[in-house]
Amino acid sequence: NKNYITKITDNAINKIQKLNIDGFTEEEIIFIQNQHKNLLKYARDNNDNKEVAFVFQKGLKERKIFIGEDDTIDFGSGLQGKGDDLFVMHNHPRNSSFSDRDIRFIISDENIKTISIIKNNGNAEILSKSNVYNSQNAKTYLARAYKKIVKNGTEEEITKALEYFLKHNGGNFIWKK
Repeated sequence: NKNYITKITDNAINKIQKLNIDGFTEEEIIFIQNQHKNLLKYARDNNDNKEVAFVFQKGLKERKIFIGEDDTIDFGSGLQGKGDDLFVMHNHPRNSSFSDRDIRFIISDENIKTISIIKNNGNAEILSKSNVYNSQNAKTYLARAYKKIVKNGTEEEITKALEYFLKHNGGNFIWKK
């Protein structure tokens, strides 16, 4: 997506909503909302509105910060040894939904339980593995979405395929926006 990077404003930070997420207490949901706000502030103040990720260990403990570029973050080996049920929150400077890279990231790493996007405009989305999550099953549903929709490999087709997958993923994920 080659749209311009959206400058993060106080208005965008203040509009971040609480998203009710299965498996999290009300206290944890408020904590997540506040961390989403902190992440946008951090991206604005320390990374020129580009991508930043906060990674929390199980129980939303021990925040680790990763600094990215305008459309990617390299975690390197930074997630290894952090345990299971990781929560990865990151911003999307161009206000897009989950990317192919995001979805493949959560599928490929068994330690990641939840990934969220805080768009620079203040909107948020969360994708969590369900209790019946199966990585092979998730890969199959993603491949089917691509096969059904992507014919020429355009950005528009890929975006539609990803949205279709998020809505029709065999119960492997819970998507909130």
